[in-house]
Amino acid sequence: MADNACHVTPSWLMDNSSQEQLRVIDSDNLNDIIIRADDTQVAANRFAEFNGNVLFIQGDQRITTSSASFNQVTNQFRAEGSLTYTDGYIAVKAEQIEADANGETALILDSEYFLIPRAAIGTAGLIEIQAAENNRLITLHDGTFTTCPGERPAWQIRASEIEVNENESWGTARNAQFRLFDVPVLYIPRFTFPLNDERKSGFLYPTIRSSARNGVELEVPYYFNLAANYDLTLTPRYMSKRGLMTNTEFRFMNERHESEIQLEFLPDDNSLDNNNSRSFVRLEHNTDFDDTWSGYIDFTQVSDSAYINDFGNPYINRADPHLYRRGQVDYHGNKTRAQIQIEDFQMLGPYRAPYRTLPKMSVWHDESMPGNFSMQFFSELSHFRNPNDSTDKATRFHLEPTLSYAMVKTAWDWRADVSYLYTQYQQTADEQRDSSVTRYLPQFRWHGRVHLERPFKNGNGLQTLTPQVQYLYVPHQDQTRIGIYDTILMQDDYHSLFRPRRFTGLDRIADAHQITLGATTSFFDSNAVELMRLSLGQIIYLDESQTQLFDETSRVTASNSELAAELDFQIGRRWYVSSAVQYDTDLSLARKGRIAVEYRKDDANLLQLNYRRVQGLVGTDEEVEQVGFTTSWKIANDWSVAGHWYNDLRTNRTMDALLGVQYDRCCWSIRISAYRRVNRNYDLSFADGPLPPAGFDNGVSVQFILTGLSNSTGAMMNMLQQGIFGYRRPFYLSN
Repeated sequence: MADNACHVTPSWLMDNSSQEQLRVIDSDNLNDIIIRADDTQVAANRFAEFNGNVLFIQGDQRITTSSASFNQVTNQFRAEGSLTYTDGYIAVKAEQIEADANGETALILDSEYFLIPRAAIGTAGLIEIQAAENNRLITLHDGTFTTCPGERPAWQIRASEIEVNENESWGTARNAQFRLFDVPVLYIPRFTFPLNDERKSGFLYPTIRSSARNGVELEVPYYFNLAANYDLTLTPRYMSKRGLMTNTEFRFMNERHESEIQLEFLPDDNSLDNNNSRSFVRLEHNTDFDDTWSGYIDFTQVSDSAYINDFGNPYINRADPHLYRRGQVDYHGNKTRAQIQIEDFQMLGPYRAPYRTLPKMSVWHDESMPGNFSMQFFSELSHFRNPNDSTDKATRFHLEPTLSYAMVKTAWDWRADVSYLYTQYQQTADEQRDSSVTRYLPQFRWHGRVHLERPFKNGNGLQTLTPQVQYLYVPHQDQTRIGIYDTILMQDDYHSLFRPRRFTGLDRIADAHQITLGATTSFFDSNAVELMRLSLGQIIYLDESQTQLFDETSRVTASNSELAAELDFQIGRRWYVSSAVQYDTDLSLARKGRIAVEYRKDDANLLQLNYRRVQGLVGTDEEVEQVGFTTSWKIANDWSVAGHWYNDLRTNRTMDALLGVQYDRCCWSIRISAYRRVNRNYDLSFADGPLPPAGFDNGVSVQFILTGLSNSTGAMMNMLQQGIFGYRRPFYLSN
């Protein structure tokens, strides 16, 4: 048996000495019968005996043997002894064959076969072949089927009858045994298996794994190919420590609509003292009503806060503090864009729930004017409700017209914006909020850039330099009597220096009287591939910004912002570096910093070391300093390793760690992994209160993966997305 990258070809087929003959003999008439032999004897002009290097050809059918006979009246061909048969679809080594040249059929006894398009091999007591052109039907009696090499293949189907049709995408086995390493593990009266990538109803291939949290697990999916544009997968998931869970996934798609529904249900979790059912629901739907109107729904619900931690889910990270739900309708016109949106959250832990948006209606309009002028218009009407207090609600109406003047030249450009912000609130009054508040704020912004470039002296590259400056003015207005419904402090980085706002949402619009200075330089090679980018910038505050969010920490009291710098570069084709720092020039202190260094040999082999430090999180004096390491590497032809490790340098403890080793064969893989991560397994019911102290969960998982029957793989790169810190490329330059 020859095995080339798991493509199994029988040695008897490769060593067939008549292959040269098969190439040189040809006929224009597919019904012509050509027989060649070293010795031929004909009796009564009806019966013929052939001996020595016998070759029988009709159309695509080829038979090679040492001796054979042919009846010219009935067109019956018979051969015994060591022989081979092929028709371009199946190749057979057998001891006896009877072929009917009229009906293009053949009966083959005691044979080994090779299914050429699928690269499948097996044996059969009897093979029936109906070899009509482009409609071959193969029936194997008392046969086996596998795509795995070796005398004891990783998986094999044994059946009283196996039927394979050239024009069908699936084979059918009756009275079948599914065997692992020649040990029968499952009996199925009727079993279908894929011959190519086309979809068809039937069992998909099981996954077996073991973990400390759930015990031994077995998943056996059944796929329902309901129609060309929708299907359903039903997956029983047995967990020895918890019980039997049912997972259902439904998909639908047509020219304008696309939906996916996922349901998971465990009627009784045996690992808990109470009889608690556990469930997960997810709906994602996208629709295009026409060329201008579209809609989107994203809804997820779990029965309890611990569900994702216990069972995992490919759509949700274990560290997510909430599930985000939204539904929206969008309008996209030539100059006008509109959106109606509702938002809600399910909290995964004892966190304070944000306000629901029920709904938010927004309109954007952009109108060109004579000269270099343009007019932008933004309007929003939002209604907010507290999910824990039905009496706590607010309605916000916002208008924001902007008049802009832009000048764009080859070497420079600038833009001036004058905006007027009108916001009106009707809200539940309390000690901090008035029932009705109206806010009027003008805003002026001027932003200009210069574009410089110079070639290197050797002509093998180019450097660009883009200095930029921005002036921003927004007067101060007392906003303390306005509630905070959808507003938080924006993330700080180099690009945020040039934003006109410090806060998301509209509940706080910070006063500003400031100048921002910055510059970016890039280096390109002779093929215009960006090799390095360096950005440096800082805000100079002409006046203090008095607007705050929740406390004084969100105010600006310094004369300038932290100096923000970002540096990204690559060395050759394999080394990548991404870094950023925010440096407080008054205190000579780095407030934030990060760096990631990655060596990427190819898509399957990488090493990454990363570091991050944050001095003083929003609203706290807490400092975070962490170092992490991520890798996925193929250490040998059959062995791969992947994992990550993140350590908190302040507490000197591991926050998240995973190590997996995988052994791959042509038809099966085994993966052993160990993990340590923050345990987010909150009680299924808990009273409002402080977040419980962090604990850790340790475990070991063993996963057995069958391949060869489908296109599924156990790629180790997928492991890097597991855990709290999913893998990310360090940066993306312009190439």
